[in-house]
Amino acid sequence: MKLINAHYRSIITSITRILNKPFEHMLNILVISIIIAILSSIFVITKSSRIWETSNINYPQIMIYLSQNAKQSDVSKLEVSISKFNQKLIRNYQFISKQQGLQELQQDQQLQMISSDVITESSNPLPDVLIVNTNTANPKLLSQLIERIGNMNMVDNVQMDTNYANKINDLINFIKYIATFLQIVFVIVFILVVYNMIRLQMLLRQDEIIVSRLIGASDSFIMRPLAYYAILQVTLASLLAYFLVNWFINFMNGLFSNLKYLFGNSFLLTNLTSLQLGQMLVILIIFTIFSVFLAVQWVFKHAHA
Repeated sequence: MKLINAHYRSIITSITRILNKPFEHMLNILVISIIIAILSSIFVITKSSRIWETSNINYPQIMIYLSQNAKQSDVSKLEVSISKFNQKLIRNYQFISKQQGLQELQQDQQLQMISSDVITESSNPLPDVLIVNTNTANPKLLSQLIERIGNMNMVDNVQMDTNYANKINDLINFIKYIATFLQIVFVIVFILVVYNMIRLQMLLRQDEIIVSRLIGASDSFIMRPLAYYAILQVTLASLLAYFLVNWFINFMNGLFSNLKYLFGNSFLLTNLTSLQLGQMLVILIIFTIFSVFLAVQWVFKHAHA
């Protein structure tokens, strides 16, 4: 009960401190909300780019050429084996028989004259082909997949456009690295802003802190109201950032709706949900408490000196 009363008094003290100087604290909340909004926007853009990536990027295809003496039973066994592969690697596959390949070849006007003289139904040199549409551009995973398919029975040759796979993989990694770098930078900026805000508050109350420690006040007793003071501002800033981010998303979606021919039909930014806001707020509160701890320890050290 005593601990609950101590937390309650700390919360009331923090609210009173903010209400006594609303303009000054509103500026702090606005700065923090902008940082949180940028962090949230990076998260939303990264998530939306993954959805757009799976819908619009054509991942590499693997061409499986079967042996000339392969039978329908061999093709069925091969299809069953491929269907058991990880769905994260393979999206779907398509079988093209040698007869179908011959028909498509003979329908080509440029090759019709040549194929009609050289290739007939009885002397069809074309192999059965299985086209596998992959679901990844990771060169290591694709190489393992090609090696695994190449060791199967009745598989004569396996081909894939390696250069195209590397380009797609580089593009996806570039987007991920940029998003990760920006998130790390703004997390550091967020910690520094909260840290500096608490440090300044403690410097303004340095004499009070020194007296409190002289009369035996514990570090947790001194740090508790400062932690609630920071958490309250971060919470208000997160709510403000939530509305800013969703306004930004709706505004950008209105622009992208006129640019479907550039980005694809599914390039729309997803709104930040209340669940994501709650998850983000928990993480930010953890960072806030860590920042308060660093600031308090810094002031304690210098006050003691």
